[in-house]
Amino acid sequence: MAVPVAVVDANVLYSIVLTGLLLTLASRRLVRLHWSPEILDEVRRNLARRPNVSQAAIDYRIARMNIAMPSALDQAPAALVASMPINDKDRHVLALAVHVEAGVIVTSNLRDFLAKACAPYGVEAVSPDDFVVAIADADVVAVRRALEDIAGRRTRPPMRVTELLDRLSPMLPAFAERMIAPDSPQE
Repeated sequence: MAVPVAVVDANVLYSIVLTGLLLTLASRRLVRLHWSPEILDEVRRNLARRPNVSQAAIDYRIARMNIAMPSALDQAPAALVASMPINDKDRHVLALAVHVEAGVIVTSNLRDFLAKACAPYGVEAVSPDDFVVAIADADVVAVRRALEDIAGRRTRPPMRVTELLDRLSPMLPAFAERMIAPDSPQE
């Protein structure tokens, strides 16, 4: 089975818990993630608007993402960006997907990536919830292990998988429901 290749839009990377889930899934080779300097700049700008978030903390977070997934950072050629048939502010995202041959753009702004613009390039825009549900449907045991790993790394305070799913639930309601459903395969 081929591992899905996805470009992650900035709006998905704002949440540290969602970013942690995506990075963990990628580290387990359940997905291959990509982002660009422009995507990371947008993450920086928006995180800087949050109260009590220092620039040092933002820089550290972005640096750790790039250390964890060094192959994720890429940039589409300017000519490709300019040729994308969507709004100016999102052209770089679709161009990156075309450049890295990603089949998916993971975004919370689906209206910015209409199928008629993306489909000719073999790209589909999907919500974070639909994206991780599809990964779980492909290998629920591996996803459960990833959730256990994330929860196990949390020590201040300690966290159980159910608490992690509670934190993910506002962003990933179908995924959280899928992972706590009694008929989901258990380890």
